[in-house]
Amino acid sequence: MDSTTIRTRRLLALATVTALAFGVGACSSDKKDSAEGSGQAGPVNMEFWGWAGYEKIVDQWNASHPNAKVTFKKIPSGPKGGYTQISNALTAGKGPCLAQIEYQNIPSMLVKNSVMDITQYASDGMDKYIPSAVSASSVGGKIYGVPVDVGPMVLFYRKDLFAKYGISKPPATWAEYQADAEKVTAADPGVKFGTMLGDAGSLASFTLQTGQSWYSTKGDSWTVSIDNPGTRKVASYWQDLKDKGLVAKTGSAWDPQFNKASEAGKVLTFVGAAWAAGGLKSDLANLSGKWRVAPMPTWAAGDGKSASSGGSATSVMTGCKTPKEAVQFADFLSSDPQAVKTGIEGGLYPASKAGQEDPSLTGGDPYFGGQKVGDVYKASAAQVPSTWTNGPTFQQVETDFTGAIGNGTLPDAVTKVQASTVAAIKKLGLSVTNG
Repeated sequence: MDSTTIRTRRLLALATVTALAFGVGACSSDKKDSAEGSGQAGPVNMEFWGWAGYEKIVDQWNASHPNAKVTFKKIPSGPKGGYTQISNALTAGKGPCLAQIEYQNIPSMLVKNSVMDITQYASDGMDKYIPSAVSASSVGGKIYGVPVDVGPMVLFYRKDLFAKYGISKPPATWAEYQADAEKVTAADPGVKFGTMLGDAGSLASFTLQTGQSWYSTKGDSWTVSIDNPGTRKVASYWQDLKDKGLVAKTGSAWDPQFNKASEAGKVLTFVGAAWAAGGLKSDLANLSGKWRVAPMPTWAAGDGKSASSGGSATSVMTGCKTPKEAVQFADFLSSDPQAVKTGIEGGLYPASKAGQEDPSLTGGDPYFGGQKVGDVYKASAAQVPSTWTNGPTFQQVETDFTGAIGNGTLPDAVTKVQASTVAAIKKLGLSVTNG
């Protein structure tokens, strides 16, 4: 997967629970499509739209399924216009049967009547995927996508710089993280232990780790709880680190400023998803052997809770005439051993349980000094809380947080976005209350 795509992927990587009613749109399937629900016989032709590197997987499917051909169309990543393109095509009656949808955007696509309930076709196969990915693809107990990949979060750190500053092991808790940051700053104020939390996706990820959620539902009514104790704890913690000058203002894999600081030995760690390893390998190849991976620090010693950032499902679009075959393809993409291997080679960390055991993930990674980093990713993926609920206005939340963080403190931003999100949901004509 290209770096632009991965940079745009954000977490709210768990499910929403609500009941919504949907209309029927259009889908670009052959008029002779055969599937339960179509009542017609003949070859099936389906379009699949997405921005990940799925071309080889589609070719693998077509080679073994001559009567259910899939044509892949590459579109901009969702936040860069892909979702708008999908919605406009569906409205015009020229939309795809399948599309790549990030977990956090499933609710907003439901609000637009764009995604089909595929429970009857997909429910028997969901045990192949980790629970957090299944819940991320589900709404109100119904399935609206087959999980493809997830973004288990970990701590990336420089082993050589840890030794230089007398840090014997990665911090296991956020209290230890702060203590290590203070130690590094005391030794050299120009060096930062880590990077600042600076956007809505990161704040959501860290809130997820606390076990609290930004949304909940009762019937068809939403409750917005962005301003909750868990979010407050996260916001206050990172604002304190920022105020004390203990972390860099911005930066992570693929950030030019972070890369420059890393090459100069000015930053020791960053917290990111498993897919961020691709950024290190592509942009900081000269630092091969110096980076390592550790579990994400926790709020309480030994609780093991982690978080997730990013990931997407393959959803069947509303009006698709061949939902059964569409789900069969989606399941192939996510669970067929060769398809999963192809996805891993393209930078995806699989939601498939079996996929996480692929030899390419279980062996030692030369870039990380031979460490079996896949073991750390897998353990993180298994410790993501199942308490999160996605909301119907993700892009609004992300935009509002970006503006608020740029003009005040993190705690202030939490208050502002709580209010703006309630207002945004009201504008959709949905019932909503403050949590």
